[in-house]
Amino acid sequence: MKKFRKRLPFSARMAIVFGIALLLLCACIVAAHMMGFRYIVVDKLDGTQVKFAGKVDNDGKMLMGTIIYPDGARATVDETDGSILYDNGSVYSGDLNEIYEREGNGTLTLKNGDRYTGQFAADKLNGQGTYRYSNGDVYVGEFVNNVKQGQGKYTYADGSTYEGGFNLDARHGKGKSVMSDGTLYDGEYEMGLKWGLGTYVYANGDVYTGEFSYDMRNGKGTYTWADGEKYTGEFKNNNINGYGTYVWTGGRASYTGYFVNGEIVLVDPAETAPEVQKTGD
Repeated sequence: MKKFRKRLPFSARMAIVFGIALLLLCACIVAAHMMGFRYIVVDKLDGTQVKFAGKVDNDGKMLMGTIIYPDGARATVDETDGSILYDNGSVYSGDLNEIYEREGNGTLTLKNGDRYTGQFAADKLNGQGTYRYSNGDVYVGEFVNNVKQGQGKYTYADGSTYEGGFNLDARHGKGKSVMSDGTLYDGEYEMGLKWGLGTYVYANGDVYTGEFSYDMRNGKGTYTWADGEKYTGEFKNNNINGYGTYVWTGGRASYTGYFVNGEIVLVDPAETAPEVQKTGD
């Protein structure tokens, strides 16, 4: 009579299968670790985490893999060409800090074709750099947290330039603007507007030197026309307004008094007012 071996209980068989699977998993993990694959979680100061899954070298430098940022954004690392491809289409090549943020020197190319080469800090444009826009404009200067801040030079595709101070991407402080047609402004700005003292040279040769506000001639100044005629006095919204002196050429007597929108206003209505045909461009 044949004897049959007693089968192991189902729970025991499952325990054996689980044990074998666990051993195989551990073996795979050890093998992957020996090949340089890592899953790294880095805590940031704000309590969030940056994660990396991929391959590193003996010094822990990323070779290939995926970075997952706290906001859910992802980046693919490929050390073969030294690039990091972000899921928004941007590509970065350069230095990183210990929490995989852009830090130091590098080049960032955006999906729209814009390219920045320069200094980074805290994953943003910070420091000195060159930003080339896809439309041909170029800015060389200082950045703070991704915006133009400090001193720099902006060259437009048509050849026009602005060199001077910036604040929050706008012209601010002392600066000089030269247009492609030869028009020039050298003076003060406030958040993108001509504001303060400055000199504006027009393409036709006219020159205004004086006060500006709201991007217009406002306050006291001198406007000299290319033919030599001159007005020195008060302006409002680009027009001759207030008290001033108008000097004609050709020996004609000058006039000192009040003006409204370029027209002479006489204190004595019986006087005959000389005609003023120019109010400034």
